[in-house]
Amino acid sequence: MPTRCAFVPRAHSTKHCRCVLATAGLTFHRMEDESGKNKALGVPGLMLQAGRNVVEDVKSLSQKAVSWKTLVDYRAVSAPTGMYDGLRRVRRNLNDLGYNYFLLLLGLIATCLVLRPSLLLPIAGIMAIWLYVLRVRASDVTIAGRTFGIHSQRIALVIFAIIILHFFTNVSRLLFSTLFWGVTGCILHATITTPNPGDDEQSDGGFVNYFVSSTSAAYTGMKQGVEAVGVPSQWFKAADATFSKLSGAV
Repeated sequence: MPTRCAFVPRAHSTKHCRCVLATAGLTFHRMEDESGKNKALGVPGLMLQAGRNVVEDVKSLSQKAVSWKTLVDYRAVSAPTGMYDGLRRVRRNLNDLGYNYFLLLLGLIATCLVLRPSLLLPIAGIMAIWLYVLRVRASDVTIAGRTFGIHSQRIALVIFAIIILHFFTNVSRLLFSTLFWGVTGCILHATITTPNPGDDEQSDGGFVNYFVSSTSAAYTGMKQGVEAVGVPSQWFKAADATFSKLSGAV
């Protein structure tokens, strides 16, 4: 049942905290309600569901992107007058055209993986293991008298995935090289493209805001999982300060 987050006229930070807490509570209850459904679907059903979710997310991003004709408009191509103008263009264009750049990077990575189907096997295997451990079985594991919760299992799976993809396959090398050249091309395009006329302030709802918010949410989830296995919170002071500054900047 959809729940409306009612705000009172207070500071923006208070509103944001209340909304986050309400969303987290709804997500937790929804996960509990879906635990039986996950077991009934099994790994194949969950993988199919994950694929549909990815398609829906891509469609949502494409709706936020500007017209693709804007990226190939030769009339907007010009050399920057200096370093400051180049940085200003990158900042503005990443905010205005960032969704298009992000979709291009996703398409480039997907194309590289499709052209090398042998690399899809380890990715599919790791995804199947991940879904079985965290969604289908979703219970504590006791090894040598020590109990490992879901957070500990998630961290172990992340380490396992990094080891397999980096040391035993070419997936990590392909992803890094693809992202490097893709990001380089996007930055080059942003540098030689004249931004739309207007002030130099980033507009609300732009890609930079979306990217910082998504990254901060992912970092918060990772931090909670790591702290759950006993890692002291003092280790995250520098990262907390960085994300706080980024959130304030956008």
